[in-house]
Amino acid sequence: MSASSATNADIEGLMAQKKFREDLYFRIKGVSIRIPPLRERRDDIPLLVYYFLKKSSEKYGKEMDTVSHEAHQMLMNYNWPGNVRQLQRTIESAVVLSSGDIITPTDLPEEIRAGNADFGGSTSSLVGLNQKELERAATEQALTAANGNREQAAKMLGIGERTLYRRIKEYGL
Repeated sequence: MSASSATNADIEGLMAQKKFREDLYFRIKGVSIRIPPLRERRDDIPLLVYYFLKKSSEKYGKEMDTVSHEAHQMLMNYNWPGNVRQLQRTIESAVVLSSGDIITPTDLPEEIRAGNADFGGSTSSLVGLNQKELERAATEQALTAANGNREQAAKMLGIGERTLYRRIKEYGL
């Protein structure tokens, strides 16, 4: 029989402070895997959204297989402090609350809609754009809102600075 354990505590830091026994640590330590928070892996959000959408649609017997462009942008822009579990609950809730066959911003929780209020502007002009065009527009908006401050723009987008530099180069911004 095998056992597993997980924590988000800094065990090594606790050992250094003599608040966790080193011998116990090595007794229970197995393979350590660090999974970055969702806000550091934005590219996973669309895959997870559609996975959870499919699962929730089946669970609640609803014919839903898409998310509006505006709702998609809100999901991409949100910081996800509750990580993947929060995203899962958000999609499940949206499926339950939606009266149509597509998830729209009104189906999303208030904290996600409010978290997107400072992103700027109307998203109606973004409808019909493909993912690359949306990414370019979001990058351009963030750079403008941050007055060219790349560190601040990267934070607004919820991406790393290296990713922002790659986008700037790729889109000629």
